[in-house]
Amino acid sequence: MKDIMLFGAGHEGTKKQVEPGKESYNFSSKPVPSPAGTNIVSYGSEQVSFRVSTVYPEKGGFLIGVHGEEPSDKTIVDAIFKYNPTPLN
Repeated sequence: MKDIMLFGAGHEGTKKQVEPGKESYNFSSKPVPSPAGTNIVSYGSEQVSFRVSTVYPEKGGFLIGVHGEEPSDKTIVDAIFKYNPTPLN
């Protein structure tokens, strides 16, 4: 099993584990806090597809899964420090 960080559908680098070798994986979405930060946006959790890619191969490579827009480099680096995924190599 390999670590993957999820971005999009309410995830901001959430670490999960996957069997490597697929182009996409399905995971549950997460509720997103409202702009005011007081309430949770109310929607049911649903299965969404995350496209897989490898980032930072020069640092051993990390798997990321993206639903929607690609995260910025800063967002990815922040998630690496926060969730401490194991590099591929």
